[in-house]
Amino acid sequence: ADDRRRGGGGGGGGDVEPRALERAMSRAVAHVEELRAASKARYVDVATGMRLQYRVFGSDKRVVLILHDVGECAGVYYGLARALADRGYTAYAIDARGHGDSTRARERRYSARDMTDDIESFIIELDLYVRPVGIVGFGMGGVVATAMAERNPRLVATTVLVESSPLAPAGAYAFFPTQVAHFSSPETAVLSVLSPLLNADTPNRNITQVCKCALPALECVPGQGARWRMDPEFYFDSGGAIDDAWDALKRTTCHFALIHGEHSSYVSSDDAKRVVEFVRANGAKSARAYVIAGASRRVVEDAPGDVRDMIIYALMRADADLLIENKEPRRPEMLGIRPLPQYATIEDALKALQPRAPPSAEVVRAALAEASLDDECASDDDTAKYNNRTMLIQNDPEYFGFVG
Repeated sequence: ADDRRRGGGGGGGGDVEPRALERAMSRAVAHVEELRAASKARYVDVATGMRLQYRVFGSDKRVVLILHDVGECAGVYYGLARALADRGYTAYAIDARGHGDSTRARERRYSARDMTDDIESFIIELDLYVRPVGIVGFGMGGVVATAMAERNPRLVATTVLVESSPLAPAGAYAFFPTQVAHFSSPETAVLSVLSPLLNADTPNRNITQVCKCALPALECVPGQGARWRMDPEFYFDSGGAIDDAWDALKRTTCHFALIHGEHSSYVSSDDAKRVVEFVRANGAKSARAYVIAGASRRVVEDAPGDVRDMIIYALMRADADLLIENKEPRRPEMLGIRPLPQYATIEDALKALQPRAPPSAEVVRAALAEASLDDECASDDDTAKYNNRTMLIQNDPEYFGFVG
């Protein structure tokens, strides 16, 4: 509000005062650096062929995955992840394929099915299936969260959708308007976000919050300008007609919450009510809609504190399910997220079950030396060559003690 009074948050990029923009960028840089220092970047190779970058905040048994919107990256929600950690959750902020420091799909495979496969494999690789997880999805991430809940009802305890609905305008989450643009500076990129052409439904925006949300999603090269950290050819295929989305909601049996702005152009109060009543009528454990008073569809920029509090409140409704201690097996095979191994004969199956001899010290040293050959990064914070990282530096030192 202070920025808007000074002319820093007006109807678009053209009327932003240079000093207001400079102050906002300075605050945003300090904010982003602080959040990045709170948790180191990690990488995991999933079964879909993608290498996903993520950060972990907290160490509680209650696990929550944060899935960002199109054109964003996990860095936009490090603040939310840290707030969840402060409330006793373990939050995983993940870069979706084609965004941030995660790999890009060579064949432009960016459908809801592909991204859901990524998240399912992410859960398997990090052994997060031992308890049901919560998923918070923003926009495009909400579509993936809904698909995950439909596909894996025993794996997902709750879904919290933020500005994500099957009744949103067609193509709302398909692409980012300036994803192919190259800017002379980060400030120019922020001005493009504030352009009147992109803000017909949101005339007044807080420039400081815009900078805080935009900066993590920007790749800035000294002397070469800036661009969005995403595949320029990205196009999100949500999976077909609106009937498909309703079918997914119809089979959502976990806790469900939908958060939207009071003046959102994507999710109206009537639409939210209709979605919640539909989910509740079809067997969800609970279903509620939360309205951010006075906010537009850009709720994270308009009222970040209110969004954080409502997400926490929605997750708390599912705490009992997030902490469930099942006596039944929760192996991936039993949950239906990994196929059971097949053997041609009983003898082959018995042979596979026999314990293997532990490797000798010489074998371990040779394997570690071979793994180190590909570790070209100068440090854990050097992401320029992350595609060459191996398990030796992707994980904490405890990793090898765990798998050993």
